Amino acid sequence: MKMKKTIKKGSALALALALMLSATVLPKVYAAFGIDTEKSCSLTFELDGQYEELDSLVIPIDLYKVADVKENGEYTVLSGYEDLDLTSISDKTTAEDWEKLAGKAMGLVDNLAAQPTVNVRMQRQEGQDKSRGSAENLATGMYLVAARSVQSDYNTYDFTPYLVSLPNNYYQSTQDDTWVYDVAAGLKPSQSKRYGDLEISKTLTSYNETLGGADFVFKVEAEKDYEVVYSNVVSISFDAPGTKSVKIEHIPAGASVTVTEVYSGASYELTTEATQHTVIAADDIAGVSFENEYDHRNNGGSSVVNRFTYNEGNWDWEQQ
Repeated sequence: MKMKKTIKKGSALALALALMLSATVLPKVYAAFGIDTEKSCSLTFELDGQYEELDSLVIPIDLYKVADVKENGEYTVLSGYEDLDLTSISDKTTAEDWEKLAGKAMGLVDNLAAQPTVNVRMQRQEGQDKSRGSAENLATGMYLVAARSVQSDYNTYDFTPYLVSLPNNYYQSTQDDTWVYDVAAGLKPSQSKRYGDLEISKTLTSYNETLGGADFVFKVEAEKDYEVVYSNVVSISFDAPGTKSVKIEHIPAGASVTVTEVYSGASYELTTEATQHTVIAADDIAGVSFENEYDHRNNGGSSVVNRFTYNEGNWDWEQQ
């Protein structure tokens, strides 16, 4: 494979450590002994416990080799990664700079449609307290670590890609200039909530045209982890018998929802339970159904809907 762009000596540092643990400046490190470029390396991943739920998920990690390394610690980028400007690496390179370089490398991987050098499956094995994954028999060089996004029932986890050197050198934190061929690293996850929708269906089996329109009002309250995450009232109006529905979007997945028909019109009565329950599933529509019939009373009636929204710790009220 054709290679070019030699990177200056001293760049074989603890890249992942700098990116994930701090934004401190990376000093140049010159190991007492040269790198054994024929020696196999390993890379082991372990979570830091920030999100306990991640230990129950399988996390696929793709490793892409982007540069070779020489005995003196100089790197030579591989063909296809020539635009990865590693020549700027110095003792002034910050964690933010490393993150930008990793983002650039990730873009090159996407443009090349490159296949991973190694695939790692990170998961908690029986008898282990944490999720782990490892890659063995890796050649020396610089690798891009790209963990794929994963989802639980309620959350999505994305991971920041980063560059890691094999072997690595921890002189910055330990004052030991020995090259480390069996490297331990972590991941940098971010969590975002997943959401689902609620559909309230109303069937009116009989209708009195003389009384005019019939309105039905529902109170909706969703709770998750002992916190109210949604509270509002909605209405459905009829001018003939039939079935209609209203959909409420973007309720946190896993929320327990209680829907109560609080107004059934002046001349209509429920033939189902007035209060119903359901649980919101991510990227899905949970449903509850109500049914009413004409009760043969000649009372007209209409509804007013009060809209409640949660804003910075306070409930705002608006009449519609």
